[in-house]
Amino acid sequence: PQADLVGRAQRRVRLLQNLVNDLLDLAAGKADIRPAASREVSLSAVTAEVCERFAARAREKGLTLAVEVPDSPLTVWSDPADIERVLTNLVSNAVKYTTAGRVTVCLTEEQGTARLAVSDTGIGIAPEAVGHVFEEFYRASNAKAIEEAGTGLGLAIVKDLVERYGGRVEVASVVGRGSTFTVMLP
Repeated sequence: PQADLVGRAQRRVRLLQNLVNDLLDLAAGKADIRPAASREVSLSAVTAEVCERFAARAREKGLTLAVEVPDSPLTVWSDPADIERVLTNLVSNAVKYTTAGRVTVCLTEEQGTARLAVSDTGIGIAPEAVGHVFEEFYRASNAKAIEEAGTGLGLAIVKDLVERYGGRVEVASVVGRGSTFTVMLP
């Protein structure tokens, strides 16, 4: 019983730590704090690393995690930790909200813009919720129904970080068929 109690306490502490970190990231964006560690970052390498981190979880769920990156490195000017955070949030959500099928992460270059698309065959997002998914603390009702842990800050952080680097993020989704989050970075 004591081990169970300690285990539950540790899980709650981790959730609270994640919440604090998310709130600090959002506060930095609102304060317009520019990243000091910006440099040329291989988006190809970061994409491969993040997807490798989620490969085991995808396999556990019986999902295919496909990664498509160009042969030549595709780079962006950013803080590597910020780009990793964007990718981690998007790939994590795709794996979390997909119960069968696949998650595809595709990186391409289009007219001097890096285009990163994270697609899944997951639960999808209702049309009335799509316009709110990048709002702080917002969680779609179907996401709340299947996953209790979550702050509703991940996609708000993604949007903030992408916009800090002069990019944009979009979502297309159909309930029961999946979602595609697309990030464009100069």
